[in-house]
Amino acid sequence: MLEAIRQERNAAGVIGHDVDDFRELDQRVQSAHADGAAGEAVLLRGDPPQLPRLLAAQADSLLRDRRQLHPAVGVHPGGSADLILVFLPAVLLLGRQENTRRWHTRFDALDVLSAAATVLRPGGYLVAVSTGDELHGSGRDPGSETVSLCAELGLRYWQHIVALLVPIDDGQLKASPRRRRRRGADPTSPQIVHQNVHVFRKPTAAETRTASQNINTRRAA
Repeated sequence: MLEAIRQERNAAGVIGHDVDDFRELDQRVQSAHADGAAGEAVLLRGDPPQLPRLLAAQADSLLRDRRQLHPAVGVHPGGSADLILVFLPAVLLLGRQENTRRWHTRFDALDVLSAAATVLRPGGYLVAVSTGDELHGSGRDPGSETVSLCAELGLRYWQHIVALLVPIDDGQLKASPRRRRRRGADPTSPQIVHQNVHVFRKPTAAETRTASQNINTRRAA
């Protein structure tokens, strides 16, 4: 979000319910504005699956096009975002049915992605960051599960990027011994040195019509 406003883009960030987190991020936003960041920023307090409601209730000024809308006219958050970035830890991909006390969560990955798909404008992009360290040894792949969930929501797979978490030195990955492992992780397990970044695109109405016409043509043939 801070990088977005530095690039003169407007941004909203869902930060949960923690008061300390809110204060810290609010101070960082104010500092960025003091340093010349021109974009508008809004901190949304709540859970990611509530994104449409949070935008409607807390980000009216961000969504409003002041040049066209009267101040009294509300703005529907559906189809309002050009770019959405979500982080999907394995606990969300495990789903409610597999949650134990250790994995307890109020929502899962499908809840988060569904809210993002609702708010994303046609032609906009969803960037999902995932890591598989919590699933080590389970035989499950968070990347492929993310792709499958997004396909169910009508989001088209666009690109896969490998984001390194450690530097490359003399052609070798240099994992820092000081890098913190996940809490409770087996100290003998392999250290995660990258995250998967999957990019998806929400098709426009014209693209959806074309795809439907192509399917009907193949069926007729």
